[in-house]
Amino acid sequence: MRRYRIENISENNQDVLIEGDSFHHIVDVCRQNVGSRFEVLTSSGWALFVEIEKVGKKSAVARVLEKRQIPPLPKPLIHLAISVPKIATLENVLEKSVELGVCKIHPFFSDYSFVKSQKGILQNKLARFEKIIQSATQQTGRGDWMNVEEAQNLEEILANFQKEPKALGIFAYEGAGELTIRKALTEAKNVENLWVFVGSEGGFSTQEVETFKKANLFPVSLGQQVLRVETACVTLLGIIKYELDLF
Repeated sequence: MRRYRIENISENNQDVLIEGDSFHHIVDVCRQNVGSRFEVLTSSGWALFVEIEKVGKKSAVARVLEKRQIPPLPKPLIHLAISVPKIATLENVLEKSVELGVCKIHPFFSDYSFVKSQKGILQNKLARFEKIIQSATQQTGRGDWMNVEEAQNLEEILANFQKEPKALGIFAYEGAGELTIRKALTEAKNVENLWVFVGSEGGFSTQEVETFKKANLFPVSLGQQVLRVETACVTLLGIIKYELDLF
């Protein structure tokens, strides 16, 4: 079934007004017309099953036939902290993270970050990022919105992440890992926020590994082969969801 996310509508609406970019996408691009039925996702976590009753030149009206509440993300909530990679790589990670139920993306700058300058490099891409997130949200039928937080330095993000309620963090390292992922996750079943730190192209420097250890985060190995950034993210998220039964 087709799903579309439309802002500023309530689960109590009897009719849904479709206009602006939503009208262009739903009617012009996807060819939905009078009689078409699909789900509309609200920002409050509801899915409305609607049928288009009227189509004008710039807007359409759909009648709500049924509604259902979309379950919230299960806990622990997954926070993916990623050292800023190439923008195309980051876009791939955003899409897969929505599909795999990541709560938030936390970009940060490290020694081997592909992007070194912090001046607006991600801010200028937010509109593009939001389109990717919206498309993935619609495809999965996910009820909430995955946010991309403002980029920070590694030291800042390590200082702040433990302020989250019942937070636990792990970080993937291409060198010798002190823990297996399964062992690292044994403590995660009683936490509310699980932070996963992934490096950009080149991974983490030796000095950064020591910085992680000082924050009581110890390296987790993903095997002998060095994985691409997006592969490492998908692998970690898949293992975490399986081990913690978050599917």
